[in-house]
Amino acid sequence: MDESAETFRNWRELYKAALFETDTSKIPSRIEEARRALVFRSRELFAAAPNDEGETESIENALYALQALENCLRSNTRDRRHTPRAG
Repeated sequence: MDESAETFRNWRELYKAALFETDTSKIPSRIEEARRALVFRSRELFAAAPNDEGETESIENALYALQALENCLRSNTRDRRHTPRAG
């Protein structure tokens, strides 16, 4: 097993890192890294004739949450661009 496969198997840590990142400039890359790990693990489970429905469901929920975070980040960025500055 190569190092990247091991890293991707730790998708929960990458997912949490994306959710709890406080530096907004780093959030998009954290989301992308977590998403890659989730897709990798999902494919691994599928190839192994998935019998761990709990992890599969957790992966699906995590992907939805990352999408929501990404949408909020986009919306927040768009709102800042359209909000007149006081001064």
